Amino acid sequence: MTTAYGSARGRPRRRGPGSLGSARRIRLHRSLEGQPVTQPDTIARQGASLLASGAPLLAGAGVLWGGAGAAGRMVAASGQLSSLEVAAGRALIGGVALVLAAWLLRRPWLRGRRAVRHVVAMALLTIAYQTTYFAAVAAGSLSIATLVALGSAPVFVTIVHAVQRRRLEARSVAILALALVGLGLLVGRPEGGEGVWTVVGLALGSGVAFAAITLINADAVPGSDHITGTGVAFVLAGAVMVVVLLIAPGPSIQWSGPLVGWLVVLGLLCTAAPYGLYFTGLLRASAPVAALFALLEPVTSTLIAVAAFGERLGVLGWVGGALLLGAVVASSWTPKAAS
Repeated sequence: MTTAYGSARGRPRRRGPGSLGSARRIRLHRSLEGQPVTQPDTIARQGASLLASGAPLLAGAGVLWGGAGAAGRMVAASGQLSSLEVAAGRALIGGVALVLAAWLLRRPWLRGRRAVRHVVAMALLTIAYQTTYFAAVAAGSLSIATLVALGSAPVFVTIVHAVQRRRLEARSVAILALALVGLGLLVGRPEGGEGVWTVVGLALGSGVAFAAITLINADAVPGSDHITGTGVAFVLAGAVMVVVLLIAPGPSIQWSGPLVGWLVVLGLLCTAAPYGLYFTGLLRASAPVAALFALLEPVTSTLIAVAAFGERLGVLGWVGGALLLGAVVASSWTPKAAS
């Protein structure tokens, strides 16, 4: 067997002047003429490096999650559904899709009591988060509901960490002040009206539930896979909400093609797909990077609210939303991560 440089004995062969590769001759010719030397392999390596970092996956998850509020509003409008019915539909469709994906990908199943308790806690918190969020969206502003719910959750997590350490650092105080000022600007803007307090109250409840979900998923749970556990928790949450709806039924659902279509968009594109992208990207990126890409969700939701539903935040609203997102960035950025 011969090597690239010579015979089997390893002696290098002498190359004649005509033995240069065609690509090398072209690059040499271009350099002599003063033309820029193109290297397609450099672009390919950069693209592969970007994919390996997980950034496109996290970005896709943030954008798809950002459409959940708008899709939920369209589901409610298409079939005259309550916020509980919208939340149940999203949890069931998204949960079944995630469980099927876990089975096809041969992800590990739940093992042990701790994993089961973790899934039950996730299901209860999912019910609280989804119902209060969609109730906030139905009460008025999609943009404010999303900004407050997702912007307040990291702030609540920062407060819990400060209480656990029994020390309120200057950084935690600054994050809390930034979030409160941003929230005050969102609530107190002239375009808000009286109904904004209902939206903010429900959104803050959703933020508390989402913060609790973040805290219980901060560390890996033995015997529980992220995709499998999330899927089972969603199915369980959806089943509980369906039981509640059967016990206390509301007006009959007006089934139609648009309703089914928006349910598929909400359950698959805005739930199952982004969760799969997020957990895959999280394996390749650091937690602070993932938290920054999560900001695409409220940004996307706000842009949809302005473009599709004609919502107007005003100057104070945009400043307040920016301050709230700044608090999220600050809460996810630590000196350890910066180094």
